[in-house]
Amino acid sequence: MKVTCSKSELVKGVQIVQTAITGKGGLPILSNILIESDDSSPNRLKLVSTDLEVGIKCTIAADVAKKGAVTLPAKKFGDIVRELPDKDIKIEVSKDNKVIISCDKIIFKVVGLPKDEFPILPEFKHENKFTIKQALLKDIIKKTIFAISTDETRYVLNGLYLQTSNNKIEVVSTDGRRLAYILGGALPKSGKKTDIIIPAKAINELNRILTREGDVTVSFSENQISFELDNILLLSRLIEGRFPNYEQVIPKSSAVKLKINTQELLDAVKRISLLAPEKAESIKLALSDNKMMISATSQGVGEAEEEVVLSYKGDNFEVAYNPRYIGDVLKNIETEAVMLEFTDASSPAVIKPELKEKEKDKDNYLCVIMPMRL
Repeated sequence: MKVTCSKSELVKGVQIVQTAITGKGGLPILSNILIESDDSSPNRLKLVSTDLEVGIKCTIAADVAKKGAVTLPAKKFGDIVRELPDKDIKIEVSKDNKVIISCDKIIFKVVGLPKDEFPILPEFKHENKFTIKQALLKDIIKKTIFAISTDETRYVLNGLYLQTSNNKIEVVSTDGRRLAYILGGALPKSGKKTDIIIPAKAINELNRILTREGDVTVSFSENQISFELDNILLLSRLIEGRFPNYEQVIPKSSAVKLKINTQELLDAVKRISLLAPEKAESIKLALSDNKMMISATSQGVGEAEEEVVLSYKGDNFEVAYNPRYIGDVLKNIETEAVMLEFTDASSPAVIKPELKEKEKDKDNYLCVIMPMRL
């Protein structure tokens, strides 16, 4: 193989595929990037990486003088191309997989491995698919990714649960202590209903490569999913199993409903959480006439409190929550005010944007947070 491409194109391509490599697969070849001329496009170079769970393929512009393929250690190859001058880079591969990487007067000689040992990424027939705006999908991920469970014993919670029906997309995540839910529109109608769980690693990789422009095509089979955008293809296994009945967790009614400025509440929670106990991180919200007192006490360290003015009339009410859970939601709410709904001190609270009449067509977004002991 003999190809020439610009440094900027090569660095961009390597950055896109390199993060899929974990180095924990046990097989040395999984630490490599596959570099191959693209038969379907004569002026493109294909870069591929995989850890057998997630795979990424990216094509970049290149002058292909001789077709071929080789795999190179991802970290070493990435380090080399990043340190080269901002000029064209030539890659030449001999029959024994010796690779010469040259730029200006600089020459690197690296030993590669043959393509034959590299896992083949699955291909999709694209029978089950839908198209969605990249910006919409990126917003959906941003508003739900923080609630994905990291507890590997509850495997079905280690990803985003996604459903599509007609022109709606519904996404849920939960770690058992909080739940994020969003129902969005603007999907073209598709014949098959989607009901899948996408692993957290694939979601993180997807979030990294999504932009605010263009569309992404989502294709899926019984146990795999692919995301195709621009010159990038991301593939992943799906999580097998049944996602819990999340609708039972979302309270159908509440005893207390109040509106509060989003930024004021976020700032207050950040400040008071500085003195929240480290082991059982919690802050207390105490409601009385037209005010909320936010406080925290850390034994042996100190205490803090802050009063937030709001419109509230009713019985005095106290409840405690993990401040990080509240902050994660508030950071993703774009409306000026937020709605808080409580039932009692032992029941979950609901946090959602306060939508004005002209905003009613926006995404239906909410988060449910379990309380902590006072």
